[in-house]
Amino acid sequence: MSKSLRWAARLGQLLLLAVIIWGIARAVAPRAEGFEWSALAEWRPQPGRLVLSTLLLIAVYVAHAFLWRRIMSDLDVGRPAPLTTTRIYFLSSLGRYIPGKLWQLAGLAVLSRRAGLPALGATAAALLGQFAFLATGFLFLAVMLPQWMEGSGAKLAGIVLLICACTAWIILATPSGEPARAWLRKRAGSLGGDRFVAALDLAERVRGWDAIRWGVGYGFTWILLGLAFTLFVTAFVPEAITESRQIAGAVAASYLAGYLVLFAPAGIGVREGAMTGLLAAIPVIPLSAAVLISVLSRIWFTIAELVPLAVAPFADNPALQDDTAPTATNTETVASNERGTT
Repeated sequence: MSKSLRWAARLGQLLLLAVIIWGIARAVAPRAEGFEWSALAEWRPQPGRLVLSTLLLIAVYVAHAFLWRRIMSDLDVGRPAPLTTTRIYFLSSLGRYIPGKLWQLAGLAVLSRRAGLPALGATAAALLGQFAFLATGFLFLAVMLPQWMEGSGAKLAGIVLLICACTAWIILATPSGEPARAWLRKRAGSLGGDRFVAALDLAERVRGWDAIRWGVGYGFTWILLGLAFTLFVTAFVPEAITESRQIAGAVAASYLAGYLVLFAPAGIGVREGAMTGLLAAIPVIPLSAAVLISVLSRIWFTIAELVPLAVAPFADNPALQDDTAPTATNTETVASNERGTT
């Protein structure tokens, strides 16, 4: 990435972080008077809801792994076996805890290559999946917290996000976007290299119905995440069930905030801070409960990511793909041949 783009990205992240900090301070300040850390020990979770919320969260992460597999299959990249899909996806996801978001994609590329999948094709499919995940996340957030759209500033931000999403869709998945894709290929050296080119090449194979199916799938996982987090919160504060819509919106907003602030590994600190502010803004949730829930949610999310690895083999296996899987297209070879002829 060029220096100008890198600095623009960092500035955008810092502005986002400043907005998050301002929002936290605004939500917490009115309720901070008289807060005592000892109050955190007063909250005891209900085991049943805690277990059920964890199972639902695990289902969300497993669904993400198999949506990535679905995207690869629809785009003729390959179709790894279920256990292989689980192993590759969840092992590479641990790279999010290393500073720099590219470690996750780098790990996915290495593990995919070992499994006999084209590394560039697998990572490009993951990038397309992340775009679908973010796009449906913002839509889910708009539905769960419609009050955020009140005011001219919020409406303008919503319009800008909608325009950006539509523009990205046109570029990635329609014939009209071919001139833009050609220009982006020329700029690939400063925009991310081979992985970016591979994502553009795969985007040309996207069929409308497939894209809708991916969007529905990721949208459903946001609903599951909202339900899981609502159960998690109400395990500590049962009366908060009346505010389930705001709780679902709070987890979506905090998750997206942690995802977009790239310099925070796995959104550590950013997600918890945003979550504290959003939960503290809900009248039935005391500030002490909001702080405790936000901190414990990090452990909750991490456990849900680690559990699937317990059922996936860690040893390399040469027979990792389904016998009925479509033949994997060697994206690296195609991309290198195209560059050699230009």
